[in-house]
Amino acid sequence: MPKSYVNDPAGRDPFENPLERQSFVGLYPSPGGIQAIDGQVKVRILEMLERQEMAFDDLVSVSGRAKSTVSVHLRDLTDTGIVGVRADPADARKKIFHLNSLYLAGADAAWQDWFDVNRYVGKALSCQGDTARLYRFILSSIRLTLLSRGVTIDPVLHLAGLSAGHSLYPCVKSADTETIVENIGKFWSDNGLGRIEREFHDPLTLKITDCFECIDLPPYGKPACAFESGVLSCIFSEHFGSQAKALETRCYAMKNSFCRFEIRVDSP
Repeated sequence: MPKSYVNDPAGRDPFENPLERQSFVGLYPSPGGIQAIDGQVKVRILEMLERQEMAFDDLVSVSGRAKSTVSVHLRDLTDTGIVGVRADPADARKKIFHLNSLYLAGADAAWQDWFDVNRYVGKALSCQGDTARLYRFILSSIRLTLLSRGVTIDPVLHLAGLSAGHSLYPCVKSADTETIVENIGKFWSDNGLGRIEREFHDPLTLKITDCFECIDLPPYGKPACAFESGVLSCIFSEHFGSQAKALETRCYAMKNSFCRFEIRVDSP
């Protein structure tokens, strides 16, 4: 998929690692109201904790920052209530941190006008009633327009996917995991959402080609299938009777040739 960046004569790709940009701001609710979180270290900490809870030493190691730096930022985040902390059950001297808030939305002024939105939105549509293609066009048009203004709505899309998953579950449910994966694949294919197949057993990993949610987006260096992640998270939570999370590890928006989701299930 071609890219057209208009602001940087050096040809740098602003989407390569957006979380490392100084201009990124994330919005999080807290007991004191909506908090706007910026700064590379804080944003990186929250991005890591969104995926899983982590010990202090692990946060230091992955972030690549000094212990004192990480400690200061963690204290700020725990003081606002966005991050929670508890003692490590294996060693009470150590602390485990977790995200205690819901990431609502993000904005990055540096993303504005970095690509020509018309290159992606302005594609010819069939006038013969291709419903799947029409809805894909509508979704991508909304996301591309917001993205071109520096706004990401992935958290809201994920919540919408969780809600939609409850409605879709009866269409694919089965007591057998292999069968429910096949049912999901058939439902996606029949409705023009892409092609799904099981790639690995442990952890359960799904591979999606021609993904409806991200195939029309420019490659900007991070997973983009937030709605689909929500749908799959809900479906497999219902199936396993325990909290499940569909973690996207590959995506067309990451310059991959397919999307990949690992289904991670909490212990009952």
